[in-house]
Amino acid sequence: MEISSVRCLVARNGEILGMYSLDMSFIDGVPHAVFAWNELDDGSREAGYATPLDSRFLERLPPGGEVSYQYRMSVEDPRPLE
Repeated sequence: MEISSVRCLVARNGEILGMYSLDMSFIDGVPHAVFAWNELDDGSREAGYATPLDSRFLERLPPGGEVSYQYRMSVEDPRPLE
């Protein structure tokens, strides 16, 4: 599984929290911002909480930086409120 990084504006419960750099993984060919990972028994991991991204708003950034992509829309943090 290829993991990149994406910079995006994150909202939680409808409130904008700010810009964050998140892991990004393609799940069934669709890019997802990953907020949390689940560790599996075999040592691998899978996305625990992830939000699909619309590829129309995903921009590849120049190589060499810490972040590989910029997302031009806000994303809602899917983790449950505690």
